[in-house]
Amino acid sequence: MKEKLKYVGAMLICFIAVLFMQMPVMADDGVPATAWRDNAAEEFAGGSGTETDPYRITDGAQLAKIAKDVEARIVYKDTYFRLENDIDLSAHRWNPIGVYKWYEGGATEDRMFAGFLDGNGKTITGLIVDERTEKNRAGLFGQIAYTGAATNVGVKDLNIVDARIYATDAGMEESSSGILAGFVMANSGDTIRFDNISVSGTIVNTRVGKAMISGGLIGKANRVTADNCRADVTIEGGDNIGGFVGLDGSSTYTNCKVTGKVTGLWAIGGFVGYAWEAESATMSTYDNCIAKVDVVANEWRAGGFAGYMQKGKSSSCAALGDVTSSVTGFNPKVGGFAGEIGDKNVTGGAILEKCYAAGKVTAASPDYKAGGFVGTHTEGTYTDCSFDSEKNPGLAAYGEGDEATVPVVAGTTIEVSGNLCKNIYGGHTLSKVDAKEATQTTDGNIEYWICTKCGSYFSDAGGTTAIKAADVVIPKKAAETPEGEIKTPYAITEGTGSSYALQSGNSLTVRGNGDFSKFTGIKVDGVQIGADNYEAKSGSTIVTLKSSYLDTLAAGTHSLEILWTDGSASAAFTIQQSEGQKPDNDVKELNSNQNTANQNPANQNPANQNPQSVPQNNTEQTDSVKNESPKTGEDDNLLVLAAWLFLLGSGFAGVTYYRKRKHLY
Repeated sequence: MKEKLKYVGAMLICFIAVLFMQMPVMADDGVPATAWRDNAAEEFAGGSGTETDPYRITDGAQLAKIAKDVEARIVYKDTYFRLENDIDLSAHRWNPIGVYKWYEGGATEDRMFAGFLDGNGKTITGLIVDERTEKNRAGLFGQIAYTGAATNVGVKDLNIVDARIYATDAGMEESSSGILAGFVMANSGDTIRFDNISVSGTIVNTRVGKAMISGGLIGKANRVTADNCRADVTIEGGDNIGGFVGLDGSSTYTNCKVTGKVTGLWAIGGFVGYAWEAESATMSTYDNCIAKVDVVANEWRAGGFAGYMQKGKSSSCAALGDVTSSVTGFNPKVGGFAGEIGDKNVTGGAILEKCYAAGKVTAASPDYKAGGFVGTHTEGTYTDCSFDSEKNPGLAAYGEGDEATVPVVAGTTIEVSGNLCKNIYGGHTLSKVDAKEATQTTDGNIEYWICTKCGSYFSDAGGTTAIKAADVVIPKKAAETPEGEIKTPYAITEGTGSSYALQSGNSLTVRGNGDFSKFTGIKVDGVQIGADNYEAKSGSTIVTLKSSYLDTLAAGTHSLEILWTDGSASAAFTIQQSEGQKPDNDVKELNSNQNTANQNPANQNPANQNPQSVPQNNTEQTDSVKNESPKTGEDDNLLVLAAWLFLLGSGFAGVTYYRKRKHLY
């Protein structure tokens, strides 16, 4: 028997060891301990690397071969690659394609990619880049560079989903990170192209004291052309942070959009962090680009589209997110579209045409003003630009700077939305609403047209004359009383002074002399309650309050008002403690909460008084909570199983030891 126990215990220990050997080794933050450079393929799946016969990539190991080769100084100039499958990179930590380290003192390590990747509409998942140790520029690509002799450099038709990027500037003059690429640069007169690319994920920066640049698509860009690209990102930490591109010069962006949230120190923008003068002859241009990004800055220069636009041109661009600055000790330079525009030492400054800021601006500084459109204006021109003054009451278009050179319109929410629709979303789509006469029970309206995209109202089919929503309403008619006829005032004819004992299960009924066909509802203590709390029927008008509702009221006197289309009548009733019942603070609190909830304007709309609305909302909330709960996968199940087996093995060992001691003694 002892030999059998020893054998079982040994088998259990071996089984547990095998289980742990099969589990991938992860750091505390879920970053794989193994690297893709150590798991790269020896060959591609086929192809010769030409434009007509590109190297074919079918898995992560073959994609890692590009990174490993570039690190070995194979530039791949004029070389083409194409993804053949969706690729999952979660098995190992990704080593970026292209390396550039810029150390303090000027020393560098430079490994560039100068080829072209055709994503072929495929998707990369599980991209995890951690450069907190090696401190390279971080992204799927660390560095893409135009070598001068190359004819086509860039990426197209690629999707990257749920990427995680970790970066630091420790020990370096500058660090940059982006989900697609950390750093991209072409020679003067050349460009690197990015077409039809979509990325999503998070970037977490650890800034020590130098430059920590990050962008959702590209960290630092110089002479880039991007068309029809998308980013959905969360970026935390650093400076020169943009939802789409961090630090940008001499580039062109067309039909690009970004959503998400960015948080950092200075030069924080929804689309671009810092648009700088890379060279005097050119400036970056942004055409029909939209940033729906919430921006949070802890130092200066923060804007819904650009943190700092030193030099650049924006046409038909919009900032839709909110901008928040926590700066109190100095000028925050915070605005709905840009934190700061222009530089007196830079010729040309910024040019903005048909640009709009639709978010809310919040600045903590008591000494410096924020701007609804631009925080600090230095040099630039503005044409047909506006900001939402309804969301930003008390703010001018600019916060600080030259007053006379900021001709930006302070518009209402609907006006700004209309400008967005007309100049960015392709124009209004109008639908006619026929005129309707008002009655004694319902409002009417004039003939008008409404845009189905932005909700703007117009008095003409061409959409040339905008009007407010209130302008289309014809109020309902007053009740008519025949000449010489004296109208009988409404009154409660039965039930005045009625009482109800809490928790009795009874009901409470009152009758009013109004016509039931004109009945619209009831109020208790001045607040209209939902139809699920009472029953109503004709005769003239009979209303019965349910016990389930009455039990929510506090003991004491209350008022009940019956509402008709052309009048109302009120009566008092009493809620009594049930026999032997002590005052219950919880009931009073419930009553207080009930009244508060009933004061929501939404509750006063008969359309919202659906008895099914509460159960539905509760179900939705429950589902939301369920969805937010941590999920356990197969790895967790294995860990639990291993733990139980370990305990079982320990039990067997204990039995063996006990029996051995018993035999000895």
